[in-house]
Amino acid sequence: MLIDLHVHSHHTRGVTLPPRDVVRRAKEVGLDGVAFTDLNTLDGLEEIRAAGRDEGFLALCGVEIATDRGHYLCFFPDPAAVPAPPQAFGAATPWPVREVLAKVRALGGVVVAAHPYDRTVERPSGDALFSLDGLAAIEGLNARVPGPTNDLAIEAADHLNLPCTGASGARELADLGKAATLFRDPVASEADLVAQLAAGTVFCVAIGVTPQPTEPAGRRERREGGDRGRGGRRGHGRERK
Repeated sequence: MLIDLHVHSHHTRGVTLPPRDVVRRAKEVGLDGVAFTDLNTLDGLEEIRAAGRDEGFLALCGVEIATDRGHYLCFFPDPAAVPAPPQAFGAATPWPVREVLAKVRALGGVVVAAHPYDRTVERPSGDALFSLDGLAAIEGLNARVPGPTNDLAIEAADHLNLPCTGASGARELADLGKAATLFRDPVASEADLVAQLAAGTVFCVAIGVTPQPTEPAGRRERREGGDRGRGGRRGHGRERK
């Protein structure tokens, strides 16, 4: 299944997208599901659930948390049972990254480092990734981030022996359909998504035309996964042993 793991709606400041419009567009571009990860809030859960039901499409809910060292996509088996981020992590911001990771794991969730080398983020993760415990994956392909920035994320995942996820990072409808995460087994709920991320049975996938290499071809070939056989989509990932 191809699921976009990083999509924003009007519940993120500066974004105007209704979840229903996102779901309809995701269907049009051939995705099997989307996970909404609004910034620092789970407030859109009921609207996301309704959009998925009405459109007959897999619409899941997570959250993107901004910390003192980068942004992290957090997914829970039952997001309805999770406290709002200020209750879970405290009122003072930015939230300390290690405390966020520990709390998410204590709530049964998993954490994916989002666009870790994106220098447009006020406090990017960068190489702080190498000192963190408890990451399930790294977002190796974000369609809104330049290629070399994604390359650094993939290289960090290689060093940490973590799988890569792919996503649009969508803040506009035009962003959808450029990247996604390939799940080895069917996903029908947040619990399924969490289980597969924890197991590492996921791969990042570029959709459409494969980007031109930005580094020596030999090195790129070692780091790219094979063709997944879905209309020119290519993936990269590592299954955890």
